Amino acid sequence: MLIATQSPSAEYRPDIQGLRAVAVLAVLLFHLGVGGFTGGFVGVDVFYVISGYLIGGIVLREHEAGRFSFAGFYARRVRRLVPALLVVLAASTLAAAVLLLPAELADYSRTLLAALVFAANIFFHREQFEYSESGEVPLLHLWTLGVEWQFYLLLPLLMLALLRFGRAGLWFGLVGVAGLSAAASLAFPDASFYLLPARIWEFLAGVLAAITAVPLLRWRALREVLTLGGAALIAAATVLLDSFDPFPGWRALIPCGGAAAIILAGNAGPSLVGRVLSLPGVTWLGRISYSLYLWHWPVIVFLLLGLPAPRLDWPLQLAATAISLVLAALTTRFVEEPARRRDLSFARLALVSGAAAAVLAASAAAFIASGGWPARYDQRTLSLASALDYPIDDVFRTGSCFIHHRTQQLDEATCVLPDDGRARVLVLGDSHAAMMVPGLQAAFPGSAISQITAAGCRPVTGAKVERYFFCHRVIEDAYQRRIGADGYDLVVLAGYWEEGDLPALQASLDLLAQRGQPVLLVGPFPAFEKFVPRLLAVGAARGDERIADAFLKPDRAPLDRRMAAIAARTGATYFSPLRTLCDPQCRYLGAKGYPLIIDDAHVTAEGSRLVARAIAAPGLTKRVVPAAKR
Repeated sequence: MLIATQSPSAEYRPDIQGLRAVAVLAVLLFHLGVGGFTGGFVGVDVFYVISGYLIGGIVLREHEAGRFSFAGFYARRVRRLVPALLVVLAASTLAAAVLLLPAELADYSRTLLAALVFAANIFFHREQFEYSESGEVPLLHLWTLGVEWQFYLLLPLLMLALLRFGRAGLWFGLVGVAGLSAAASLAFPDASFYLLPARIWEFLAGVLAAITAVPLLRWRALREVLTLGGAALIAAATVLLDSFDPFPGWRALIPCGGAAAIILAGNAGPSLVGRVLSLPGVTWLGRISYSLYLWHWPVIVFLLLGLPAPRLDWPLQLAATAISLVLAALTTRFVEEPARRRDLSFARLALVSGAAAAVLAASAAAFIASGGWPARYDQRTLSLASALDYPIDDVFRTGSCFIHHRTQQLDEATCVLPDDGRARVLVLGDSHAAMMVPGLQAAFPGSAISQITAAGCRPVTGAKVERYFFCHRVIEDAYQRRIGADGYDLVVLAGYWEEGDLPALQASLDLLAQRGQPVLLVGPFPAFEKFVPRLLAVGAARGDERIADAFLKPDRAPLDRRMAAIAARTGATYFSPLRTLCDPQCRYLGAKGYPLIIDDAHVTAEGSRLVARAIAAPGLTKRVVPAAKR
């Protein structure tokens, strides 16, 4: 492998256009929920490698030709990204004003402001664990543009600085920066998904593919092996990974390595994979890939919200695909490509784009200031919709007894109660365990209720480390250091249970039975495909009070039965919130008509008390025993 002595070619690469098509198709199938494409989100990583290759090549060619200018470089980036983005943002804002409830519209407007300044990735990093946000965020996909634009700001500065040391300095410098970025993605997993530092190496993989020559690839057989291997890596990542795997981390090497291999081999000559990627239908999809990426997610979200529908069944998948393709083709033909023509002055383009952005920003500010334009709805609808703003963090005791990516240290003085003579109860689990604590404290004042809860943490031992890296530490510490040793009269295990949790749950209950630890296993709460306050508000506006019934997830009842059977086999006491809240019909409203469920599965403090009053288990004491009689 050698450092290329000539600048990367500026010739059109149809195989790279086809690689764009593969990337956008993977993302589309993933967001449509098509079976077998659980890792389709890696299409974004393939895009990043392509961007690195193309943009790095531009900077190097223009620098060595003595004609690089920052003004020209960024003007071309604006022409490429901004006009189509503004069209999609304008259409999305109109749809949001019609379809979103006040709290949702205000939240949407905040994401709009972030997207307008290419900072959506920073915004979503800060907000990603807020439980009051809408179930579908129409502009969520624009975090990727934030990362890309921030890379555009950095790359010319980085490359020009390294080129002071020649081609070798550039190559080794980029390898070093890529290594630091990869290390950052492992060292700071909580920040690695949305933020640029842990993603830079993906772009730089493309830049390195542009400036690295591999003489052996002049042999066709080696190119075939490399491109077939690259295609296999991308395919494997698309079908084998899923959104519960920690990402990016080392797993991003799979799609990024595959994309870089295809690009690197294509530098040296043709291949079978390159010919397939260069087919006319594939390159056409690659041609419209940017607009298709911009359109597909708002189309899916607003289609689901507008109907409303629980999920995308195959007719809706086809409809969303057709609408997205048509809009993408029109946007590419009448917005993207005209904006890139040299006969359109940049000053005129900037003036029109700036005016459109200003109108969108003003609209967003107005929606935020008005609280989401509530005048569109009657008082009953507004009352139901207001549950989207419920202060659920107060219920969870977020930041002290319920920890997440921003607060990873449990406040033991507050959350783990000392032995004061009352029955000692430990509530262990995720947000579903946290939301039970207020109800248990109110219903059982004779018990000292301790709380150890963390986002996404099922209360089982021996489970693999998944999305939240601190989860394993919290739960394992509770099993090893507290349960049994601290002499709890009852341990309450609660969580957002799924089928895959049951083997670890069985093993954990067996372990606790061996220790003689009394356990209350809390089964699944009702969970819905969409946020319940939204459904209730839409139902009130449309005269359908039971609209939410169709959105109850069908897996909850079978899971409830299986968990009850596991509890019976292990001697644990079992309680079913599902039967308490949804037998024979789901109860959605509290005593004063306020929703009991504030998103798709979490209950209010009133809902917590309602559930807790139905529990009967040893260790939960309702009456406070006077100190003199203890």
